[in-house]
Amino acid sequence: MNSTQEIRWKAILSLVFLDLAILISWLAYHEYQPALLTKFQFSEFAVPLAILQGIILFITPPIAGLVADKMVKKGGNRLPVVTIGINFVSMVFMVVAVTILFKEPSGIIRWLFPIMVALWLVAMNIFHSPAISTIEMFVPEKKLPIVIAIFAILADLIAATEPVLVDIIDFFGAPITFAVGGALVFGSGFLFQRASKKLVANHDEVMGPPADEKSSNFLFVFFLGLFVGAFMTCFFKLFPNWMDADPAVLEIIGIPSGYFTSILIAIAAVFTFPMGILAQKMGTRKLAIIGTIISIMVISALQYTHGRPALILYGLFPLAFAACSVTFLPIAFDRLEKRHTVFGIGIFFSGFEVLASLVDVLQLL
Repeated sequence: MNSTQEIRWKAILSLVFLDLAILISWLAYHEYQPALLTKFQFSEFAVPLAILQGIILFITPPIAGLVADKMVKKGGNRLPVVTIGINFVSMVFMVVAVTILFKEPSGIIRWLFPIMVALWLVAMNIFHSPAISTIEMFVPEKKLPIVIAIFAILADLIAATEPVLVDIIDFFGAPITFAVGGALVFGSGFLFQRASKKLVANHDEVMGPPADEKSSNFLFVFFLGLFVGAFMTCFFKLFPNWMDADPAVLEIIGIPSGYFTSILIAIAAVFTFPMGILAQKMGTRKLAIIGTIISIMVISALQYTHGRPALILYGLFPLAFAACSVTFLPIAFDRLEKRHTVFGIGIFFSGFEVLASLVDVLQLL
């Protein structure tokens, strides 16, 4: 952890911009994937691609983390892994932007598309966990929930405004969107490396054998990611489906379920920063336990309730979700030895993607 009591805001803000570029890139990918599969005549491979995507999201972060940690152990630092991933993602985005200009792609151009998609998925997950793992260098341990709240708010706002962002993406079209996505990732990655290079190098290169007695609890970290990923998947992907299956709820809210879910996500974003402050005062673990219990109870109860009682549960969930959003990652950092930080955060993100990947596959069947 950062040994000073100062938050390195320059490095944090550069990481926030990088995370924003990642979120927008994922939104563009999910928006255009079905249409591009049809254009390149790979529609029948949608399910295998979703399975491949899930496998890549599961295995790549820990592998990237293991490589980064080994580089640190040998006297280097983790930034080269971030640099390689960022540069490769930018290149793939540009290549895809060019290939989709062809009206009737065939031959090598057609087969280049699925290869580029697979490589893009790998590259995106090569640098994500090493980049996010640097947070603990820039923030004092007690202030970590407040800074994590910024990243949670960003993710919530992107999800809440997705209908508007999708309209903007559709307006510009696939080639411009992918080209801009590549430029955003490259530009934000450059700013992050420039802002954090000296801090990361000094932290990683002076890090010797572990001074503390704690040992890394990888299984616990995996389940932290699994739970918060499950809560997010239910909130972002399954809530609209559950509302559509409940005519009484739809009658009460009077708007499409997707728009109402966006409102709930926006509410979660509003409460995220106060939850970060609350975590700092009452304790991260205590707030995480409360948020987890409420989240599980709400999700379970929604399977058996309808109408107004269900609507009350939907309204309660954003508070619990905000509590989990700001506490789970700080707890993961606390359960890892310094020499295992990047690998451990990679395991966290592996767990995070499990249910989301499963839902993506099941929705295509």
